[in-house]
Amino acid sequence: MKNSISAAEDVRRRAAAHKARQRAAGRVAVSTFLSAETVQQLDRIKEERGASSRAPLIEEAVRFYIENMRA
Repeated sequence: MKNSISAAEDVRRRAAAHKARQRAAGRVAVSTFLSAETVQQLDRIKEERGASSRAPLIEEAVRFYIENMRA
């Protein structure tokens, strides 16, 4: 039991450090709900591109949308 508590604490510590690095880099966390179909499509694109997570794809899509709305 002690090992699982230590492992959980390690995960929390590493997650907190990751969030701190992101904030220090000027990044802000955003949370939203998407349809299951949209997430499935996003995951297909993620696999095709070999991306490690959805985050860079979502950031790219938002940036693309904003740039095109200004045009």
